[in-house]
Amino acid sequence: MRFCRRALLLLATLLYVACAQAQTDVLDSITVTPGATSSRVEIHLNVPVHYVSHAPARSGDVLRIEIDPVATLGSEIVGTQSIHWSASDTVPLNEVVYDNTEISSATITLQFARVTEYEVSPSPNPRSLTVIVHHRPVSGARAGAVQPAPPTRQYSYAINLASSTDPFSADELPGLEVLLEYRVYTTRFIKDGKTWNRLRIGFFRDRQQALQVLGRLQAYFPGAWITPVSDQERNASSGTLLAITGRAAPPPARGAAARPVTVPAGSLSVSDAEKIPGLMEQAKARMTDKDYDGAIRLYTKVLTYPENAASRNALEYLGLARERKGQLAQAKAVYDSYLAQYPDGEGAQRVQQRLDALITASESPRQKLARTRARRKQAPTWDVFGGVSQFYRRDENTAQVNDQDKVTTVTQTSLSNDLDITGRMLAGNNDLRTRFSGGFLYDFLNHGEDNETTVSALYFDAHNKQNRLGMRLGRQSRSTGGVLGRFDGLLVELPLTRVLSVSMTGGFPVYSSRDGFDSKRYFYGASLELEGFATGWDADTFYIEQRVNGLIDRRAVGGELRYFDPRHSFFSLLDYDTFYNRLNTAQLLGNWTTENRTALNLLLDYRNSPILTTSNALQGQPVQTIEELLATYSEQDIYNLAQDRTANNRLVTVGVTRPLTERLQFSSDVTMSKLSSTPASGGVDAIPGTDNEFYYNLQLIGSNLIKDGDLTVLGLRYTDATTTRATSLSLNTRYPVTVNFRVNPRLSVDFRKNLNDSTNQFIYRPSARLTWNVKRRFRLEAELGGEWSDREIVSGTARTTSYFVTLGYRADF
Repeated sequence: MRFCRRALLLLATLLYVACAQAQTDVLDSITVTPGATSSRVEIHLNVPVHYVSHAPARSGDVLRIEIDPVATLGSEIVGTQSIHWSASDTVPLNEVVYDNTEISSATITLQFARVTEYEVSPSPNPRSLTVIVHHRPVSGARAGAVQPAPPTRQYSYAINLASSTDPFSADELPGLEVLLEYRVYTTRFIKDGKTWNRLRIGFFRDRQQALQVLGRLQAYFPGAWITPVSDQERNASSGTLLAITGRAAPPPARGAAARPVTVPAGSLSVSDAEKIPGLMEQAKARMTDKDYDGAIRLYTKVLTYPENAASRNALEYLGLARERKGQLAQAKAVYDSYLAQYPDGEGAQRVQQRLDALITASESPRQKLARTRARRKQAPTWDVFGGVSQFYRRDENTAQVNDQDKVTTVTQTSLSNDLDITGRMLAGNNDLRTRFSGGFLYDFLNHGEDNETTVSALYFDAHNKQNRLGMRLGRQSRSTGGVLGRFDGLLVELPLTRVLSVSMTGGFPVYSSRDGFDSKRYFYGASLELEGFATGWDADTFYIEQRVNGLIDRRAVGGELRYFDPRHSFFSLLDYDTFYNRLNTAQLLGNWTTENRTALNLLLDYRNSPILTTSNALQGQPVQTIEELLATYSEQDIYNLAQDRTANNRLVTVGVTRPLTERLQFSSDVTMSKLSSTPASGGVDAIPGTDNEFYYNLQLIGSNLIKDGDLTVLGLRYTDATTTRATSLSLNTRYPVTVNFRVNPRLSVDFRKNLNDSTNQFIYRPSARLTWNVKRRFRLEAELGGEWSDREIVSGTARTTSYFVTLGYRADF
């Protein structure tokens, strides 16, 4: 309660400051979940995104994730944004930045303090990105101490080809080329008093790489499965290496291995392999709902299948389910069985700890254990983190027509001051936090007359993980439930069943972070969310109503439908305005990843531009509010003007991304769009629409080409639009001069043919950014850039030159 009082007091204070002075932040928050050998970094987003590619592929001190933000409803997602999180020694993350300033792409860049091993993991939620960060080895050093980065990449996966009570011989193996590319070895284990031999091939950096090789082997080894391996197994494998002959492989036996092998319960069929992931997901849901009997039945069912990739986890979680049900003797037996079958690896350490805890608990008085648990419940953990930054920026433009005198204008000279701070308390299942993100820009040009105060986020957030209750109060961003981005208000989340929940929200739209509180425009709505109603499927539906100065601004129904598995994903959105009887948005996004890591994507998008609201009637009018407009027009006239000012846009994008080598990858996409015209009315001229416009993009991304940590992006873009045809060539490089000093030079060259007046134009944009990490959480930054343009005009040539300089620092805490 003390934390709640402090949090609410902080919130009230910040709201007072903000008021003394429809845009959406893409980044919402970051959650770091530590593990024994790796940590899970989840980047939570306010808008759905389509993952395009990332580089470098496996390791580096920077990770560049290219995405396509999927604009939902009225979201405006431009510019740059950074986010902060609670610091961790095991996750040496310095900076996370979203950047949408480049024409052809948007990126989320993670900057690490040192070279780090990672995996970008597929996420079932399009509003999040997941990065698995592998910890550095600590053998031979004090636990928790900072160790040097590993000199080589870790290879932590293998494929179990077959199991047999008889030893394997190299002469019996098919002469496949893939078997010559990796290490083939054997291991042993004891089950039911018998000694079994396992034939394995390795080693692979991640499960995705192992899946590619598995696809080449399954015709010969249909029961093969992927397994993580320990350092001990990897080191011992050199002593069991099998020599593979170069003879030609015989045709694979239909539905059987190349040579008959005996496995404990037969080979795993394809249909069984497809059932097991669904059973594991159902069992996980039962554990979450504390239905331990159901979880025990499902995990036991998984264990009746032949040895497979889920067997190890199923046996561990079976013991955990029995332990939580209070069946301690059965739990001990399961844990003993696990350690006998899987004596090595991260799971064995966890199981041994649980077994030790059970033994210790049985020897200690239960009253003492209860008092200990009670004390632990009363000891919440506190955390305050964030960052502050200050940057000076100066922009200057120079224009010259033919040989006339140059005209130079300073368009900006300002000092921006930004603060992002979060206070968080974890107490059992309760997660409470407050956040403020805002800034103040001082404009030197007009002696402070054009100063700007911004408040991007200002809220109190509370969630209970066990009961799945949640609420958020204050300035926040949301792109689900029909909400149009940023607003001041309240969001409440309530569970109804295990898979069904309801969200209610209401408040006042905020179209710019510079805006204060506006009570004349408000909204309220509710949504039903169905999570996991079928394997891989989620859905929600909503109703929302928004009013402005007593008029209906927007009344809509709609929803989302989502599907995800590791190789396929699907996202669709529908928004229909029941007041205007017009479709606002219809959107479909699909992704498919092949076995060779080629990613294909498709985006179909129909939307009103801008989204249809009664406030659209203000476009082109000499007044600022609907209240003022009512003095001239009737309500029905205003509704008609709103529809006249709203065009619609159709867009189709098809893209492909494919790794060429470990250090090179290629991406390409083609987009077609068409914007409709709007009629003349209310003193506003008609606006013509566009023809079908086409945009073609190619990118070649290289990483670690010269030095570990370097990154190069070469891009080519061609535009065939209604008023212009343009070819753009861009080069974006990043080079670590030292561990703490990095340079980021960029260059783009455009050639445009302006169809309206048949003139040509060249544009050159060079820039360079320098970053110096003075300390782990303090860095200096500088950026210098410019633009040179030559354009043909009727009377000769117009030349413009501009430059900008930015200097500043960022300090995190």
